[in-house]
Amino acid sequence: MTALFLLPPGAGLSQQPGPKPKGGGKAKAAAARQPSLQVPLQQRLSSSHAEFHRDFPDLVITRDSRLWTCYIEHDGSSDRLMLASRAEGTWQASTAISTPGVIHQPAIASDGSGGIWCFWGQADDKDVMTLRARRLANGVLEAEQTLSSLPDAGSSFADAGTDPSGRTWVVWQEVRPGASRIHARHWNPDSQAWSDTVDITAGQAGGQWEPRIAFAGADGAWIVYDSSAGSEFNLHLAHVGTDGTVKDRIIVQTPDYEARAATAFDGRGGLWVASERGRRQWGLDSRGHENAMGLNAQKRLMLGRYDIAEGSFTEVPVPHNGRPTPAPDPSPGFAVNLPSVAVTPDGRVWLSYRYFSNAFWRVAVTAYDPSSRRWAEPAALPDSTLGQDRRQELLVGPKGGLWITWATDRRTTKASGRAEIHTALVHQEARWPLLPAEDEPIIARAPEPAPYLNEPTLPRPFAEHHVWKINGRTFRLVWGDLHRHTDISNCRTGFDGCIVEHYRYAFDLAGLDFLGTSDHTDVGKIYSPYEWWHTQRQVDVFHAPGSFASLYAYEREQTFPWGHRNIVFARRGGPVVYIQRRHYQESVWQKSLPVSPGLVQIQPAELWDILKRYNHPVAVISHTGATGMGTDWTRYEDGIDNTYENTVEIFQGARVSYEGLGLPQPTVGLRQGESYTPHKLAGDEHPRPPAAITDFDAGFKTRPGYNNGVYQKALESGHKLGVFASSDHIATHTSFGGVYVEDFTREGIIDGFKARRTCAATDKIFVELGCGTHLMGEAFETTGRPTLSFLVEGTAAIARITIVRNEQNHHVIKPGSRSVRAEWTDDAPVQGENRYYLRIEQSDGNMAWSSPLWVTVKP
Repeated sequence: MTALFLLPPGAGLSQQPGPKPKGGGKAKAAAARQPSLQVPLQQRLSSSHAEFHRDFPDLVITRDSRLWTCYIEHDGSSDRLMLASRAEGTWQASTAISTPGVIHQPAIASDGSGGIWCFWGQADDKDVMTLRARRLANGVLEAEQTLSSLPDAGSSFADAGTDPSGRTWVVWQEVRPGASRIHARHWNPDSQAWSDTVDITAGQAGGQWEPRIAFAGADGAWIVYDSSAGSEFNLHLAHVGTDGTVKDRIIVQTPDYEARAATAFDGRGGLWVASERGRRQWGLDSRGHENAMGLNAQKRLMLGRYDIAEGSFTEVPVPHNGRPTPAPDPSPGFAVNLPSVAVTPDGRVWLSYRYFSNAFWRVAVTAYDPSSRRWAEPAALPDSTLGQDRRQELLVGPKGGLWITWATDRRTTKASGRAEIHTALVHQEARWPLLPAEDEPIIARAPEPAPYLNEPTLPRPFAEHHVWKINGRTFRLVWGDLHRHTDISNCRTGFDGCIVEHYRYAFDLAGLDFLGTSDHTDVGKIYSPYEWWHTQRQVDVFHAPGSFASLYAYEREQTFPWGHRNIVFARRGGPVVYIQRRHYQESVWQKSLPVSPGLVQIQPAELWDILKRYNHPVAVISHTGATGMGTDWTRYEDGIDNTYENTVEIFQGARVSYEGLGLPQPTVGLRQGESYTPHKLAGDEHPRPPAAITDFDAGFKTRPGYNNGVYQKALESGHKLGVFASSDHIATHTSFGGVYVEDFTREGIIDGFKARRTCAATDKIFVELGCGTHLMGEAFETTGRPTLSFLVEGTAAIARITIVRNEQNHHVIKPGSRSVRAEWTDDAPVQGENRYYLRIEQSDGNMAWSSPLWVTVKP
């Protein structure tokens, strides 16, 4: 074949000065300049609207060589799936394919009868994703069909295509916690009917994710996907025949994270597969908030070819790991995400993908020539800036043209804009620089992380849940995390990972029962209404009634002394209560839930008032108390409004326990030599693990008063607040927040927070604390001596259980076993209020805390 990469390295198609990226540091939101090398494009089309967001496009070319696109259009209150075709160099008037609703990941295909098929996920009236399909044939829209609908799991992540015989295939994911499955169906143009559903991954361990489809003949379809079996993500490739026969094989299995793949047939007996490759121990025990340990850290490209006849897969080293500009290797920054792959008739393998560049993601395009083993220098796609989680689709036309479609909001900083869709033909004959030839190219592997301070304890089986029966009522202990950040947040934008990655973690690595990602409202950038809608759209993808409750959440990052708070909703559509008053007054929520003129910032009391007027289930959780992000509990002279705020995040994996001064700290997840990170300082101002932190003001020139933010100060100040644990940035698998629920629903979880039936742990340590018929979290009066009953079922030997009374270590038990059930009577309670809670310390560095009982002893 003849390669058309003709320019020497460094010669560009468009030479414009650009900034030199810096590897590994915290992303900065400086305005962007155009990259020096840009993809040459022809026949560009775009679709935008002043009032609508247009997003998630896909492409197909029909037998008559007509180009069609489907995409999501959002009008501010709902999504619709739209379909349009190209004529006379522009997109013609769009047709609505779906009813208004919540729509996820559309796909498009053209069948052997000339019809156009659109596929998409859409939330039903129970907020569960169902797989829908609709066909346009001979200018007529046929009735919408539901191809998959389950009462207890979503059906989405669709991909579609048509085999050489004209059968249209669709593959999708059954979105189920710890056990997602891949399914396929095909439509026969002769019978004009759909086949039965084929379970591609029947009997496999772990969860299977995000399938993509390709065809190498008329005998069926090839499906690439990734699996979490063995607590790490590896790549599978399956062939499904027209008779439903499935042959599956693992093609990439290394200690690194490999996932989110795409595949294309090369017409020469091979399938090219491209995927993300990330760090080792992805989603396992990790403390601190160092960028290098994020879910999206160390991301690079994996590329290889599967030889169908030989049944073998061969990787091809990708220069600079796919980064458009060199970066330190390994580099936590400059992540490369969501590759698409296509092979043109001349044999060139084309890759497009999103890459992080200090503030946002752009799309890059490159190509590999298998005959010369040379690479084109990656070039930036013009006008392609957006966030992390948007695929760009490649399509090879019948005449060999390479089409690409993508979404963009044209952002120049981290702040979002109005989403629009673009489509263009890549000018394959343009002069394009080659990367330098490498004598012995290597496949980059992620480094082995440093050893742990304590050996990790084996996790509980995901199916093991604790039930507490008391006073004729039955409660189930469910575990969750409500403080995680994504690429939407301003802080560790390129490292925290997108929403899908957080649910991968929650489903298959942590075995959580609920999750809410909590991006920042308006520090550094505005959390726009469309970003909030997109978060809620993704939340619904992972809702699985009865086994997993996905929740709608965000973080108000109000600084000390008022404190950061996470706002957690049971229903879609809750207001984003920005910190800055003018941001809220300019928002869509000011009309229905107005605030009055006043201080520059909306204070906590005003937040509580807005939520009362909103009047739907919501929980407020404060966190990071003894830091500049925390709360001076002595400043709330009028108290905390417990209508919705009843919980403190006593521990977060990104930092430390904020229980009190001089108290034990968990060491789980810490690496040998790793310091505590109670706030931005991380030097010698605090003792080394496992010693206790005695002063959260240490290291500051003037004492800021952060010691007033510890949980025990909140109790001492008279605030009735239970406890919870979450991760915050970067950290994984070391924060488990427990809620006892009678009804395992979104609303039931919020009810548990309201009642303070909560506990905090660094592992799934079962904790009960009661007094007679009263459960932890309750406040009541009694006479005489209170008798506490408690149960602790650990994941390792329990070194110490401390009964804390009125913020003092009052009674200690040292069981040395994994399970303790006991009673303890306080022989000398104080007259008035006695606040009791449990602190549990395991021999492996894990800890847990119960919420208190508030027992007022009357004479």
